[in-house]
Amino acid sequence: MINKTIKALMTLIAISSLSSFAYAGSFGIGVSGNIASVSADGTETETANTGTENSVRSATAGNDFGFGSVFAEYNFGERELFTLGVDYIPGSADVNRKTISRTDTTANNAEADQQDGTRTANAELSDHITYYAELATPIGLYGKIGFAQVDVKTKDTETHAATTDGLYPDKTLDAWTYGIGYKGSFGNNGFFKVEGFYTDYDQYSATSSSAATSTSDKTVKADLDVVGASLKLGYKF
Repeated sequence: MINKTIKALMTLIAISSLSSFAYAGSFGIGVSGNIASVSADGTETETANTGTENSVRSATAGNDFGFGSVFAEYNFGERELFTLGVDYIPGSADVNRKTISRTDTTANNAEADQQDGTRTANAELSDHITYYAELATPIGLYGKIGFAQVDVKTKDTETHAATTDGLYPDKTLDAWTYGIGYKGSFGNNGFFKVEGFYTDYDQYSATSSSAATSTSDKTVKADLDVVGASLKLGYKF
């Protein structure tokens, strides 16, 4: 979180300083309202410590949600056809609209190291920041490409009867985002953008922090994508 805040501030300073060198450009700040659909699919592989038994489970997840963001950008040139900016989304959202759970049982308590119990799983996205570039046409249409980072916080729990397997760690994922939109103006210095976007995140891959007494190791891999639309309102100087 601290590193991302520092990066955002450094980007804002760099964007602001461009106004001293670019001809007839403008600096803009604003807010946006967004709706998005997140989808994820992944697998969990469980391997016995003997290396002879493997179990693979797969699952899909998804959620639809709305969120706000703040942005700052610099528009180059008199016609403002090229833009560099940074966008930050405060708050968080769950990857899945409901928590996934399963209950494991063993007949007649046959296992020496019991791992019966209920497991739940979900993940939370937070502190999303995007650095982007836009190339516009004279009629206001533009294309966008950006590099993003997001924190993924796992929200898995378990209630084993005898021992506790490890949970999956939190991670920061990189992503590339692509968008198309239309930019217009209102009043003396106001502007708006209507945009559709797609964000493709790097694969989440991790091994659970299994307890020393666990009889198996678990590895999870998941792919995450987001499709959405936004309305942005801003003021330029």
